[in-house]
This record gives sequence, C-alpha cells and structure tokens, in this order.
Amino acid sequence: MSAQLDIFFAQLQQQLSHHFCRQLIVLEGDCEWATTMATVIGKHFSQRLWAGDNAPMSFVPSSLKQSKQWLGQEFDMVAINALDGLNANTLGALSGTVKGGGILVIITPPTWRLANISSHFYHRLGRLFLDPEVMLIQQSQPVELLSLAVIPDDLPSSQIFTDANVQRGCLTAGQADAVDAIIKVVTGHSKRPLVLSADRGRGKSAALGIAAAELLQTRTIKIAVTAPSFACADTVFKLAKLRLATALQPHRHQLHFGASQLEFVAADEIVNRASEFDFIMVDEAAAIPASILMALLSHHNRLIFATTIHGYEGTGRGFEIKFKQQLTIKMPQWRSYHLEQPIRWAVGDPLEAWIFKALLLSAEAPNCTALDVGSDVAEIEYSVLSTSELAANENLLNQLFGLLINAHYQTSPNDIQQLLDDPELSLIVALQAKTIIGCCVVSKEGGFDAELAQLVMQGKRRPQGHLLAQSLAAHLGYAIAAEQRCYRILRIAVADSFQQQGIGTHLVDAVLQQAQNENIDYIGTSFGAANELVDFWSHCSLRPLRLGITKDAASGLHSLLFVKPLSSAALLWFDEAVALFSASFICQRVEQFSQLDSQLFFKLYSQNVQQPLNYGLSQIQIEHQLQTFIQGGLGYDVVVASLESWLSQYLLQDDCAWNDDVGFAVAKILQKQTWSAVGERYHLASRKVAQQHLRNIVARYYSLSSQVY
Repeated sequence: MSAQLDIFFAQLQQQLSHHFCRQLIVLEGDCEWATTMATVIGKHFSQRLWAGDNAPMSFVPSSLKQSKQWLGQEFDMVAINALDGLNANTLGALSGTVKGGGILVIITPPTWRLANISSHFYHRLGRLFLDPEVMLIQQSQPVELLSLAVIPDDLPSSQIFTDANVQRGCLTAGQADAVDAIIKVVTGHSKRPLVLSADRGRGKSAALGIAAAELLQTRTIKIAVTAPSFACADTVFKLAKLRLATALQPHRHQLHFGASQLEFVAADEIVNRASEFDFIMVDEAAAIPASILMALLSHHNRLIFATTIHGYEGTGRGFEIKFKQQLTIKMPQWRSYHLEQPIRWAVGDPLEAWIFKALLLSAEAPNCTALDVGSDVAEIEYSVLSTSELAANENLLNQLFGLLINAHYQTSPNDIQQLLDDPELSLIVALQAKTIIGCCVVSKEGGFDAELAQLVMQGKRRPQGHLLAQSLAAHLGYAIAAEQRCYRILRIAVADSFQQQGIGTHLVDAVLQQAQNENIDYIGTSFGAANELVDFWSHCSLRPLRLGITKDAASGLHSLLFVKPLSSAALLWFDEAVALFSASFICQRVEQFSQLDSQLFFKLYSQNVQQPLNYGLSQIQIEHQLQTFIQGGLGYDVVVASLESWLSQYLLQDDCAWNDDVGFAVAKILQKQTWSAVGERYHLASRKVAQQHLRNIVARYYSLSSQVY
C-alpha cells in the first residue's frame, strides 16, 4: 500500500474528529486484500475491534455471535468481516459501538451488488453502499481515486460538552432536562409516571443514574431499578456510584448512601416487591413483558419507563405507541420526554443516518391521511407481494416494516432479513391507492417424511423452524400433522385508522384462499394469549389446540396455538385434538392455569370445553346444597363439588356472558384461587366478606341457570 493511502486516512481521521462524526467504509474484495487494507486504515485509529474470522493481531478479536456483548463499549474503528455473511442485528449492534470521530468498516464480496445474487437483503445493502455518505473501496479499482468523506455542511465542528451544573455532570442540555423530569416524578404529584424515550447514544441510562444519585443525596429514599437483565441497568449503577463517592456497594445489585438505597430487582419480581420502594425505574421497558408493566401501574404510583425507540437490536416504537394507549387509560396525567441530542457522536451523524436507512429503524407506518378510511372494503385490493418486488421498492419496504413495528413489540432488524430472504415466507397485503394498509406474514411449514415426523414426536429431533408442525407433533402427539403441509401466520397487522373494518379477517381469508390453491392441509398461528386476539382468531374460525404451560418471556403471556383444518386428511386428527384440548384444559385449570386471567379462562372454557364436570351427584343433591349455601348454611368447602357441577354447566349455556361476578366465581370455584387473592383483586376487605360475595353471586345466577343434568 502506498504512502499516499497513509496520508489519505490520516486526513480522514482528522476530518472525522473535527466534526465528531463517523464514517462507513466498505472494503469490497477478497480476504487477504481487505485484511491488509483494514490494517493500513487501523494505524490511524487507536481502539480497534475486529468482528468475524481472520482478525489481524492489531485488533481486538470477536466472533460475530458475540456482537451484543460489546454494546455500551466504544471503539475508534470496528471492522466486520462479512465475507461469510452478516445478520442485520449484528450490523446494528456493532455500529453503535463506534464513537464520534471513528469508522465502521464492512468487508464484503463483490457479489453483493450483482443482480443475480440469491439474497435480496445483501443485494439491497450492496445498493445502499453506493450512497454518497458511504466510502466504497473496491479491490478491482485503483485506490488512488479515493476522495475524502462527504461531510454534511450543517455538521458542527467537534462538540465540547459542558454542563452549567458541574456537580450534576450532564453532557447535554437535553440530558439535564431529562434528569429534572425524572426527579419530578418523586417530588411532584403522584400517579404521573414518566415515559423517557431516546435513540441509542443519547445518554438515557446515564440520566437515570444521575437522577438516582441526586435523589439518594437529597432525601431518604428506596429506589428500585428493573430491566430485562442487570447488564441493561449496569450504566445506572455506574453513574450513580460515580457521583456518590462515599456510597457503599455490598452487592453489585445494591448501592447504599446513608439510609437511602438503590437496588436492582429482576423484572419477574418487581410487581411482588413494588410496595418496598418509594420510586421504581424501568429501563429498556420495551423488552419487559407488557403484563408486568401494566401490573406495575396497579401496584405503584411513582414510576418511570425508559425505552430505546430506534435500537440496534430491535425497536421500542411499537411498545411506546401501545403502552401509551394503556397508560392514558390508567394514569391520564402521565408525562413524556424524548432525548434528542446524541452524546457519543454529532447530530446528523452520517453513519447513524445510513444505519437507520439500511435497517429501517426509522420506518414509519403508512401515511393514511390521504386515503378513504370509510371506503367500501371491496375497494381494497388483497394480493401476494413478492420478495423481489419488496426488495426493489424502498417505499413499499418502509411501509410494510413500519406497519409491523407499530403492531408488534418485538420487531428487530433481523426481521427485514427474514422477510427478504426466507424462501418459505409469503407476504399478503391489503392495498389502497398503492399504500399498504394491512399485511400478513405467512410461513410454509411441515412436509416431513414419516421417519422424521416420528422422531420429532418422540422429542429426538428438532429441525430449525416449522414451529406449528413441530408443536402439533411434539406437544400433542400428532406425527401425521408434521408430515402434512401447513401455513403458519407469523404476523398480521392493520394500519390504526383502518382497524375494526374487517380488513384483518379479509387478510386471513386471502391466506386461506392461497392455502387451498396450493393444497395446504391446515393453517394455524401461535400468539400470546390476550383476550382480543382470542376473539379475533375465533372469529376467523380457527380453534385452540394448545395453551402453553409457561409464560412467554417477551409478552408475559401464555402462548396459544390455533388451527383450522383445510383437507380431509387434516380432519382425521383435528377433531381428536379439539377434544384433547377440552379435556386437558379442564384437568390443567388448577395446577397449571389457576393464575390465568379469569376472562381469558372464561372464553377458552365456554367456547371449547365439550362436557361439564360430573361428580356423580344427583340434581336433588346439588339443588339442596346450593340452596342451603345461598341461605347462609354450609361452608364453601362442603359444597365445592356442587358449586363446580353447577358453574361448569352454566358456563356452557348459550346465554352465559362475562361480567365481574362470573369472573369472581370462575377464579374461586374453577381456578381455585385463594380467598386472599380473589379478595384483593375484587377489593373485598376480608375472607368473610369474600365468602358472602360468593354466596350472593350464586344466589343471583343459580336461579337463572338451567338444570345441571
């Protein structure tokens, strides 16, 4: 390499440092050439990380799989060896470790920019490498043609962060305002939680730590910090300890300053321990089950929910939109603050702008303002959208991904890669005026040979993917279902202004039509069991076949598997599976599902259980016991068999409808929740009051119910 290159990269480093911005450099060529070139570049950048194979001695080595472990650390240069492939989440995570004045280097083969490459995702990245903010260096081209980076005219010179309040230690005015907003949650009126949002690199977690330190210094207070893991909250503790020189840390999860305490509490424990603390901070709230966040609102009134909106390993925007809707219902005087100015690089940073574009981190839901929301459903076109068309049309891709982000909490950059490259995925969209107003993502699964299907059923094999087919074989014992071909609906989303108009149902109808055209045996889906989703899929004529025993880590809900048979071959096992779900749900109602939401329990029971409980009691016995119970005689423990016999029959009547009284009876009689649990949920002062409440409910509804037998 010539001395001219050394001079060029020295000038580049000076330019980037002056503007406090970052540069993307793409090295397109073979491994030996690219490694040599990266080593030359690296002479001008002191802290260097190499992700991937063949790391030079002058770089800190890391595998691509270890990329997330570097989040929160900073490098002047990060080189990614992508010659053997690269996933989107890794690209996003590693880009976030490059600090202002640094560079991200991606080593790629020339094939990424060829039209005949099999990966639409790589081809799209190759196309984006031609953007003016990217420096593309090709082995096939003379390096003497290199020119310095194009720095936007409006970028300032190197930022020098100052703080009017030196003791506080904030690096931007926005961060100082965020600290004030956090402290006000404690010092101001109760029931006014704060939602603190920011993109990566804005100092959100640091603001939590600074505020915690100030609160510990100025009052006697117990503060809890919860997050998906302690690693996510580590910055909070580091910043707090940095500002409290005399603080004691008896455990890495605790910080003591006088009589005040800061303690990390795991997300699955925070609701039960909420009453122990004066203030609760929730960091990376989008990655915590929504059920936990909603329960916190019922158990505490001084809360902050901090979340990353455009994160490199996923987006919190769908969370923010949906959570704010629930927050408005529960605590309408909540406040929000968004941290705008980055700390680790300049405003308008070219690398951040390119990463946002490449990974669709700022994709917005389709703009429906110009569309006819009240138009006839017949004017909406339903069609299959090919991945090649999607990859070639940035507008459509942004519309689709923006729609998915708004509809689902857990949407990550890897989802783009799967959408573009998985040959088994189909996209069915609802279009109006060439705008995507609804979409359905479908995966083709199953088709195992008989031997593999048997091994899956026996738990000896778990091929990648095929969640629906494998679940029916491994969890229900139907190997034949894994041999048959099925469609699994992964995601379905409709633009907010077009919801409740039947578009979601029409999308499912379109999936059914395509499945029938391809002689698919059955369709199905698996989702976190929320009441509204059970209603939707039941309306689409799918039936539940399995309710997961444990709760999903992402949603905090039990997963529920719904299926609709399409072929006569699928009907051979489907009717048995329906009966099995009915019997299993009755048997699991106490040991496995005693804490299941009672309204959800009611829906699954009343719509799917085929026979009421029968303990062999005569109608005369049941009537005598219940009448005596209603009049104040006989205790609950004595008449429990009669109560179960009556209620299990009543729930199966066509005119039985959900209300709080039915919920109380279901929770106590069928789910066997404790008197203290049902008393607390329904705000009943004592066990005696709760027992009388049950007598009143039975008196009210027993006379309305039909004969048990």
